[in-house]
Amino acid sequence: MNKTNTWLITVFAVVLICVCLIAYLNSQKKPSLLRPKPSIENLEYKAFLIRPKPSIEDLEYKALDKLRGNAEFAANRDYADYEKFGSIIFCNTSFNSRIESANYAKQMELYISGKEADLSDLDTAIKDYENERSKCRDFNP
Repeated sequence: MNKTNTWLITVFAVVLICVCLIAYLNSQKKPSLLRPKPSIENLEYKAFLIRPKPSIEDLEYKALDKLRGNAEFAANRDYADYEKFGSIIFCNTSFNSRIESANYAKQMELYISGKEADLSDLDTAIKDYENERSKCRDFNP
């Protein structure tokens, strides 16, 4: 091919791409029947749904949830060590971690429900853990 044909094809391709781009951008401006016309309130609502601004309570709740998860993990790990080695130390630490986890769960429930929180289940669970902790014995000396 000669240089003239190459330049004509290149210019035609660039013009075609520009026309397609302009047509696409114009079609995006027109509101459709399925999409509501964008407004300031609607845009703020969409921005809130995409990335809500966390409040102090949300951050504290997440921190309590992380602490509760860590306490449950420690309780399960220590109980597995108690079953493996049979030492009273692992049994006591396991139940201490379960009590700590229940306390974090109580605090989380207070964040969710406020003063109307029903903490009786968690209180009985803590009493049960304390009673079970008193039954810890060495079984593999």
